This record gives sequence, C-alpha cells and structure tokens, in this order.
Amino acid sequence: MEGRTGQAKAGQYLTFVLKGRAYGLPIFTVREINQVTDITPVPQTPDFVIGVINLRGKVIPVVDLRLKFGLDFTPYNRETCIIVIEGENGQIGMIVDQVSEVVEFVQERIEPSPVLGDELNFITGMGKLEDRVIILVDIVKALSTDAMMGSDKIKKLAA
Repeated sequence: MEGRTGQAKAGQYLTFVLKGRAYGLPIFTVREINQVTDITPVPQTPDFVIGVINLRGKVIPVVDLRLKFGLDFTPYNRETCIIVIEGENGQIGMIVDQVSEVVEFVQERIEPSPVLGDELNFITGMGKLEDRVIILVDIVKALSTDAMMGSDKIKKLAA
C-alpha cells in the first residue's frame, strides 16, 4: 500500500510493539506470525541479524527489529513473536515485542512522515488512531539487502 513516493497509503496494517511504541506495516507484506523458536546464530553478520530458523524446511534469516531500529535488547517472553515477511530476496523473520492487531487506515488518518534523515527513509507515515499514533513503515525497505548488510550475505542466507 505504498505509493511511488514512499508515502503510506490507505489500507490494512498489521500493528506491533517495540519498546512500548506502536508500529504498522502493510498487511500484504506479512506471510505469517510465529512464536520465537530455536534460532541458529550465523557468524560475521550484523548484531541485529540474530541468526536463521528452519521454517517448514526453509531456512530464513531472523532480525531482531529492536536492534535494527537502534533500541535496547530485551529478553524474549511469551508475547515476543517472529513476523515473517516477503523481502527483496525471499522471506525474512523479524522479532517484535508483541503483535497487536490489524488496523484499517483511511487516507485522512495518515500524516506524511516527518523529515528524519536518509537513514530513516523506511518510515512512510504516521497513522492516527483516537489518542495514539502508529509509526507506519515500509518493512521491506527497512530490511532490504542494502539496509541489512550492504553485501551478498543476506542473499546467501535467504537462498
């Protein structure tokens, strides 16, 4: 539900929580949601790439989204989930504190993203719900190969 300009568009968003803040990603990017399972670490990957999991016979990389977004690590608990999305080079799992709900945003409820710098170009807008704001993200862009490593390592993991 992203336009050519990167501005968030009306539609359904899966909302999730990181460090008490609400985020939303277009529902069409989501493949499934799972509990945190055994994650196999992979050497020489960035700190936010926790490792890989075996998901029904397919090995997929897993990113701790807290670390990717520059937040402090928090031990995983029963609410911690892995959201599996379809990325540039296949599926990627991302660990979030909690999955909340699917929200429908009409265009009038989406404000443009504030100018935050090139490193935050994956924030596509601010969704307004009653008394709270949901940070809308282009998660595929945030977890693109360039944003992840700037190399071919993620392609090898996702192959």
